[in-house]
Amino acid sequence: MYSNDGFKKGFVNKLSLEWIFLILLFLISFINTFSLLVFFISILLLLRQKEVGAIKIINIITLRTIINPGLAIDVGTMQNLKWLVLFVCSFYLVLSIRKLSGSNLKKVKLVLLPLLLFSLFNILVALIFSSLPIIAIFKLISYSFIFSAVIIGVGYTISKIHWIDWYIKVFSFVYLLSIPFVSSPIGYLRNGRGFQGLFNHPNMFGIVSVLFVALILTKSQLNKNLSHFHFTLMVLVMGMIFLSQSRTSLMSSLLLILIYIFLVIIKRLSYLKIVFISASIIILLVFSKSLVSLLMDFLAKGQTSGDILISRASQVSTLLTNFYSNPLFGTGFAVPVLPYRYFGFSTNFIVEPGNIVLAVLSYSGIIGFILFIIYMLQVLRTNKTSLHINIFLFLAPLLISMGEMVFFSSNNIGIWCYMFLAIYMFESRNEGNNSKELQKVIN
Repeated sequence: MYSNDGFKKGFVNKLSLEWIFLILLFLISFINTFSLLVFFISILLLLRQKEVGAIKIINIITLRTIINPGLAIDVGTMQNLKWLVLFVCSFYLVLSIRKLSGSNLKKVKLVLLPLLLFSLFNILVALIFSSLPIIAIFKLISYSFIFSAVIIGVGYTISKIHWIDWYIKVFSFVYLLSIPFVSSPIGYLRNGRGFQGLFNHPNMFGIVSVLFVALILTKSQLNKNLSHFHFTLMVLVMGMIFLSQSRTSLMSSLLLILIYIFLVIIKRLSYLKIVFISASIIILLVFSKSLVSLLMDFLAKGQTSGDILISRASQVSTLLTNFYSNPLFGTGFAVPVLPYRYFGFSTNFIVEPGNIVLAVLSYSGIIGFILFIIYMLQVLRTNKTSLHINIFLFLAPLLISMGEMVFFSSNNIGIWCYMFLAIYMFESRNEGNNSKELQKVIN
């Protein structure tokens, strides 16, 4: 009995020390270039935790990448070092495929084989059709390699750490620290209007909030109820989404919440109660002009043209033009179309695709889009038994990429998109490969 208590205390103290270390290291990295260098070097100490540590490293670097420039020095000052750390950790995780077995190995193969086919196809497209073939291939490899690493890494570590709980702790810390900036100009640094909190853009704040909502709803499904703590977090996050003025985020979050209501709450209500609630909502929307006006103002973001999608018109037009120029094969992965071909490498060629469907059609044409759909469906079918629990983790990355196309951005929060899909694939209350301790946490 004594030894067991001692083990628990030691384990808890070890975890507490790790969180203190990570928080201090994270905050120190805000100061200057030297402190940022210390951050990148010291964070490698987590590799003592092997695959778990490697995944933590790439996630923490992702968070550091999107911090408000009014609070911290830009990670872009050490972009090459950042890529080096990401690729080293990803390579280490890819090697872990040798440690996988059983159903988890089968799931990884189901997804990675069509992903490989998608990648090979896009390499051919880049070499034959792209204006910037080398850059297109680099962006493709950085996406597919890190995506593969995350899938393999989570598949191997899912029985060693509860990634949903870990994410909730990280996001809760960031969002609680964002609260004081609601009344500070730093919280609105980007445009003076939309709230960005600790992040570098209001839209970034919004789409990360959608991921946070997905985590809370998934955790509530695992616990079979929405706890007071998680409900409070949900209200806090939704309020901040409204302050951010991110339309994609508001609509995505509301859709996830509606799905949650249908999955959890509706089945507990009688038919008459469902009718009454539905009628009340319809009446409220019809007769509350102020509510409708407030919603329309939010969607319009202060524009008076009446077209709430006018801010996306240029992006949509460019993507459609690229698609029509080569509808079958596309014009190259995540690169602009130029009147000449350039075989060098540069980080100056940036695209803003805006929408994942149009982006894939533009990048890869109809054939590439079909291949993309195939491996997304493969991800979906890997965990059909827990679909009603984990569906939010699958939907959130795709929903945010409908308006803010970050899915292929492994240099940005694309890594979180891959993590959510990976957790969706392997998180289950029923599979025998999870440890007893993990099963207690989930149940």
